[in-house]
Amino acid sequence: MRTHYRFDHSWHVDAGADAVLALLEDVRGYGAWWPAVRVTGGSLGAARTADLEVRAPLGYRLRITLTEEEVQRPGELRAVIRGDLDGWSSWRVTPERAGSRIDFAQEVEARGPVLRAASPLLHGLFARQHAAVMRSAEHGMRAAL
Repeated sequence: MRTHYRFDHSWHVDAGADAVLALLEDVRGYGAWWPAVRVTGGSLGAARTADLEVRAPLGYRLRITLTEEEVQRPGELRAVIRGDLDGWSSWRVTPERAGSRIDFAQEVEARGPVLRAASPLLHGLFARQHAAVMRSAEHGMRAAL
């Protein structure tokens, strides 16, 4: 079944790496600059988590919980994803040309019952919806920085 997804997105912003990392580390603030994301809960305890609702342009909503992983490399943020999608995501921020390069990667398996059932038929459409959600992140990030 085609329920597995791998995404990679990159862009440049005219802001320093420290400012970009500060924006990305504040997961509970994502909804302020990322129009497709609404933060619905989470914890800042030992296991830093954030409950998110991600709204795709076609109107469906994914509910996921991000749990921050220990940073492996400077300039990288990683999280485990659980919920309608299971897997991982990462942000990598690299200083570049009077600004920063942003690299987002995600590898997930569809777990929500409707998403899992529809995924084999609509795999390409769901991938295009993800690209639209990430374009909204890029535009929102630029505006916020």
